[in-house]
Amino acid sequence: FEFVYNYLYLANLRANWDEVKQHAEKAPQPEARRYVLPLSIDKADTGKNLVTLPYTTATATLRSDETIWLEPEVIFSGPRHAFEFPQINYRKYGGKPYTYTYGLGLNHFVPDRLCKLNVKTKETWVWQEPDTYPSEPIFVSHPEALEEDDG
Repeated sequence: FEFVYNYLYLANLRANWDEVKQHAEKAPQPEARRYVLPLSIDKADTGKNLVTLPYTTATATLRSDETIWLEPEVIFSGPRHAFEFPQINYRKYGGKPYTYTYGLGLNHFVPDRLCKLNVKTKETWVWQEPDTYPSEPIFVSHPEALEEDDG
């Protein structure tokens, strides 16, 4: 907590950039993960993977003590390349299957890019300009959008 609250002020970043990078390299590597929660459970399926979706490697296994063990699918991970504050086209795809999510990319805890991620193929696109520091993305659909990512 000390690192986040003390170092991420712009003045501190400018004055202590080498120190900030040194601390950031020790931080855990963030990942975007997909967990799948089964909605229907039959005790006869004990020990089996309850996830039947064809597009994910996430698993949910019913144990003999009637708990469910979840293993995620990692959909985004990169060395020193975080994907934070994910957003989708909620107006049209909230609660429905979607393909694209948008996130704030961080390099050493400094937001310096915007990322678009295809959650099915794991393909990513990055927007980044020198000396720019974007904030959390918010999807704004084109008024006459026909495609999910038209915005």
